[in-house]
Amino acid sequence: MTEPDLACFLRSHRRISDDQKAEIVQLQISGIRKHQIMDIMVRRYGGYDKVGFTSRDLYNFCHRNKAETLSGGDARTIISYMIESKRRDPDFFFQYKTDGRGHLTRLLWCDFQCQMDYRAFGDVVVFDGTYKTNRYNLTLVPFVGVNHHKSTVLFACGILSHEDTESYVWLLRSFCDAMIQKHPVSVITDGDRAMQKAISIVWPNSSHRLCVWHIEVCIARNLHTQDLKDKVRGFLYDRCSIEKTERKWIAFLAKEKVTDKDSWLYQMYEMREIWCAAYHAASQSLEAYGRLKRVLHEEAAMIPPNGGENGGKRFGPVLPQALDVDSIDVFDPIHVPGRGAPKKKLKSVSDKSKKKCTLCKGEGHNRRTCSKREEETMLPEDVPDI
Repeated sequence: MTEPDLACFLRSHRRISDDQKAEIVQLQISGIRKHQIMDIMVRRYGGYDKVGFTSRDLYNFCHRNKAETLSGGDARTIISYMIESKRRDPDFFFQYKTDGRGHLTRLLWCDFQCQMDYRAFGDVVVFDGTYKTNRYNLTLVPFVGVNHHKSTVLFACGILSHEDTESYVWLLRSFCDAMIQKHPVSVITDGDRAMQKAISIVWPNSSHRLCVWHIEVCIARNLHTQDLKDKVRGFLYDRCSIEKTERKWIAFLAKEKVTDKDSWLYQMYEMREIWCAAYHAASQSLEAYGRLKRVLHEEAAMIPPNGGENGGKRFGPVLPQALDVDSIDVFDPIHVPGRGAPKKKLKSVSDKSKKKCTLCKGEGHNRRTCSKREEETMLPEDVPDI
């Protein structure tokens, strides 16, 4: 028989109550990890024997709850989450697009705080689409900026299935719809061709610049001599006149014999106006500071957002299962193949070649079981007479 103080750990005695389930879901939505939730429960009830369940029961419940939440599909769950967020906060913005078969291909969303930050600090926008860490290999495009504390602020987030001009045009126009058609003064990207064309279409009056960090990475990746790297960095940082820069570029291309238009150096030469310091050194002034100061003074007079059905409360969990997920006619995205050559498969341990004997060089045995070793270790009296 089990001792009384251990009977609570038996399977028949363990159960998570409905109140405990609701509290676990609330804590998980708040970002608290599972082992921390278990510690909170133990402290609240006064010991492991009084909680009523074990850590394994907690992990199993969280897994079942997540599976139940995503039972309608990833795309339907996220769209239902967006709809419920819009119902609770009328200022929440999202737009999505599907292909001909109903699969999710594009999505952009931002909340009221993101819109407020863009109104105050949206003169310079940085966005990059190089993160692909989800199961569908979709591109995550965050729109970010810097506030008056030199901290990064998020303006919006987008997801794209293809990094082409049409997708980026849709993304930028949706971003403008969310921000009441306010265009940024300057845009910083990583130099993607589709991005450049989309920016020239949607934001023709915005100044487009390339990110210095990405240029430095490309310099280290594509150039192999220190002298060549220093020359390219000279174009990046030297603030001379445009005429002098053009003469230096022509001499540099002729000296290095850069004639291939597909080479990285020639492509950087064609894009020199959006990354060389000489082309935008004269644009530095106090106008941006005055514009930012004026916006900050006007921020206090902004009208607060509507209360909506949630009574103005913007915090608390959003439960996507509160809506009828089956009524949303959106299917999961199609997996997008990655760029470049496929990854090489690592050889498993079982693929290793058979070990050879170091004594006779034969296969199928080692030195300890080799027959030659037995012959060498035989005593003279054991050698048979001939």
